[in-house]
Amino acid sequence: MSKLLEGKVAVVTGSGRGIGEAIVRTLAEYGAKVVVTDIVEETCRKVAEDLNSKGFEAKSYILNVADFENAKKNVAAIKELFGRIDIWVNNAGITAVAPVEEITIEHWDKCQNIDLKSVFFMTQAVFGIMKEQKYGKLVHISSMAGERAGRSSSAAYSSAKAGVINLGKAFALAGGKYNITSNTVCPGRTVTEMAKGLSWLTDPKDAPEKTIPLCRFGTPQDIANAVLFLASDLSSYVTGDTLEVNGGLYMAR
Repeated sequence: MSKLLEGKVAVVTGSGRGIGEAIVRTLAEYGAKVVVTDIVEETCRKVAEDLNSKGFEAKSYILNVADFENAKKNVAAIKELFGRIDIWVNNAGITAVAPVEEITIEHWDKCQNIDLKSVFFMTQAVFGIMKEQKYGKLVHISSMAGERAGRSSSAAYSSAKAGVINLGKAFALAGGKYNITSNTVCPGRTVTEMAKGLSWLTDPKDAPEKTIPLCRFGTPQDIANAVLFLASDLSSYVTGDTLEVNGGLYMAR
């Protein structure tokens, strides 16, 4: 396997399973030292232990991204694990389904806090570290729903994910002179545990051969491959961009 990320330290939030796990494993396979974070201790510990057993360098850290008051403290502690942070991937999040007329304040706030507010405060905390290093790769996981809204997603979720795209651009503007890039990945219909229960996964009208030009749903590895590009120096002149990974289902431009 290529050592594209050799010497780099990568942190992926919500990497105990699903897309986050695929991302952290891919970054490790390409040479990065990785920190597996999740709100559930067992899941992030198991992923880190498995990576170490395969000869990669990995540590685990229990992280609640919605603990805004301790964001800087947690990020500082994560930095101490390997001495620096070169790559930070904001992957942790939730999905939600609700008709617009049934969205409650609690539903709205939960989506905004976990899917948007956490992205800002986690990135704000790591941004200072990357400024000192004069180097950093920020990658944010949004959603196709953040660009066109989602038929099977709630307005609260779609709005939060739209905000993530804009935050990616804001940090790109702020970070350019410090050699920090900030980009966003927008997955389309990707098969994960979190996706179970969403209508597109089982509705015959949404069969991928009928709706998606590449005739299949996405996989976590598809998303991880896109993140690998944005996390590496292959993308050194790419910042403030949004990378579509949806098989052609939605062509933004």
